[in-house]
Amino acid sequence: MGRDPDYLQFLRRRLATAGPAPARPGRLSPRQRVAWARREHAAALAAVPRPPVAQVRDVVIDGPGGRLPARLYRPGGADPVPGLVYFHGGGWMLGDVESYDPVARALVVASGVAVVSVDYRRPPEDPFPAAVDDAVAAVGWTVRNARRLGLDAARLGVAGDSAGGQIAAAAALRLCGTGMASAVQVLVYPALDLRAVPPAPPDPDGLVFPPTDLRWVVETYLDGADPAHPEVSPLLAPEVSGLPPAVVATAEYDRLRPQGLAYAARLRAAGVPVTLIPGAGLDHGYLGWGSFARRPAAAVARIGAAVGAVLGVSPGGRRGSGGGGRR
Repeated sequence: MGRDPDYLQFLRRRLATAGPAPARPGRLSPRQRVAWARREHAAALAAVPRPPVAQVRDVVIDGPGGRLPARLYRPGGADPVPGLVYFHGGGWMLGDVESYDPVARALVVASGVAVVSVDYRRPPEDPFPAAVDDAVAAVGWTVRNARRLGLDAARLGVAGDSAGGQIAAAAALRLCGTGMASAVQVLVYPALDLRAVPPAPPDPDGLVFPPTDLRWVVETYLDGADPAHPEVSPLLAPEVSGLPPAVVATAEYDRLRPQGLAYAARLRAAGVPVTLIPGAGLDHGYLGWGSFARRPAAAVARIGAAVGAVLGVSPGGRRGSGGGGRR
């Protein structure tokens, strides 16, 4: 069927202005490749508008490997509000709290709940399980500090997109059955089975995306860990019946879509409530594109509505776009 004209025009502009690949990438060391990719990734996200949020402030989380920078985004209102502990995407190696600031803001505006965006440790400096360890610690810290953060400790969930979706799903698995079990897991085009790199689906509009060495990315993240471990590939978890309700968002033209659909089906079969956002006509990465085209904006709004419904925020009670936003 193909993409709608408005969204397709945006993608074509985006691909036309994408930065070139590094010269002779084979001659770059792994750390040089990562440094180059981090710069390019941050530059792309820097062009995304930052919608206003009532309260934004930096916080520091006590992590198992040291202090973790984080940022709290809170909608307006004096009462404790539900929230999400959010883990950004970027292939595990890229991204940070600052570069994903526009995405966190968009989630607050769409859902009416708070977001605590976490700067987890990344490979190659810190491979698996460092990011999952940090995610679990971040949830615990947020629960313990909920009152002073203006959050409702009983209505805190985990969320992540892409690689962050894998981290969020793994954290939900580890926290299951504990006193810090999440109220919801929000997984946006998540990577849930790292045993092999899935093939890319044929593009309906003939778009050519820059090549990515996904096998190297996964191998760098795992650093020899078993790809079938449930906290690496949550789709393979032996038991999922005790997990919290899930909001699973996929993208129609994304190689990870089958994994998201399969996980949603597993959860439903185990009796876990699931809201599936199919992302019709969309591509991997759309969570940050709502400012540029109608199709991703509608999908982000649906994700926000689903999150608000699970965490008990009525559509009329959302306060995500209050004035006085930071920066």
